[in-house]
Amino acid sequence: MNDLKVTIGFSPQNISKTNQAETIQKNLTELLNYRPFVYDLHFPHYNPQICASGRPVNSAMSLDDARNLTFHMISWNQENTKFKLTLLLNYLLHDNYKVVVENVAKEFYPRGIRSVVAADLELVKRLKDRMPDLEIQGSCLSNRMTVEELEEERKEGVTLHNPSVNIIRDPAQLKRNAEAGYSSKVIAFEGCLNHCPDESTPYGHRWYLARSLTQESSFCTKKRIASDPRYFFKANWITVNRFKKLMPFIKVVKLPRCRSSISFALSTLIDSFNNNTSYNIVDFIGAGYQMYLARDVGNIPSHIFDDSFFDTLENCRMDCKERGCLLCFDKMRQIKRFSYKQKRLARRAQRKLPDRTWFVDKRWRNEKTIL
Repeated sequence: MNDLKVTIGFSPQNISKTNQAETIQKNLTELLNYRPFVYDLHFPHYNPQICASGRPVNSAMSLDDARNLTFHMISWNQENTKFKLTLLLNYLLHDNYKVVVENVAKEFYPRGIRSVVAADLELVKRLKDRMPDLEIQGSCLSNRMTVEELEEERKEGVTLHNPSVNIIRDPAQLKRNAEAGYSSKVIAFEGCLNHCPDESTPYGHRWYLARSLTQESSFCTKKRIASDPRYFFKANWITVNRFKKLMPFIKVVKLPRCRSSISFALSTLIDSFNNNTSYNIVDFIGAGYQMYLARDVGNIPSHIFDDSFFDTLENCRMDCKERGCLLCFDKMRQIKRFSYKQKRLARRAQRKLPDRTWFVDKRWRNEKTIL
């Protein structure tokens, strides 16, 4: 693959607090400037009780309004911008395969939706039986990663695979998958913790995602974790320059959920891709600990991370003392030298910056207080 192709999350319900229909049209129109880079726009089901997307729902909006807004987006796009739309069918809370398949066949398929994301293999099989021309994309939430696991999806009809978020820090496995003939889309920039324990616990991150709920406290937002630079540097993110070296093994990359607009995130990504422009890593991080980085560290420029950095951390087990490795702490100190936010927090505490942790101001934890 030589061309940059992105899949973009597009949530009609949460695109703005008011005037959602106008904002949808505005964003779709802005994206026309970047059409050659857009593979598709993926959007959630309007009713998480039918099938949850993994994103928080807008509790202030009724199901009827959410349904109407979703179908308005679909029809307006078909008439004006004509982007490929992909419906997210990530989670089933109950054994309601028949309900989901009937809903897709009667409400979305007639409106021209020919692509869905699904994690459940039984759902994939039933969707293909009912609508054979439907494109099925895999979901990273299925946590499949190896050639054998991707083959299970392919047998049921998945044509574009989305391996576990951990794969971006495992280029050898990414290469094996590509050489075995599996087309992949990947999450490359958002920074979920590598092999996060919250992913596998019974009432961890996935339990909340499956119910489209916001988790108030997660593993990555604990102060002990957020302040330890090793977790961030080992997390599932890479720079755009690093991504370009992995492109032969990747068909589509997910546009990160930027703190600014969709078009800003995409233009920043394209500029860095084409011109090697440095950008702020924090702007692209979508994991829970991002609030600490944005508020207490600020700017982490992408140009300070080279291939040697990522190669060293590929096999890291955080056994720093045994290996005599100080790479993460050295990199943190480098960032602290130009982080005015870290210096300000040090002055406020009237002590030197800690040598082995970020300086975290725990007094203001929620996203509304990010400076």
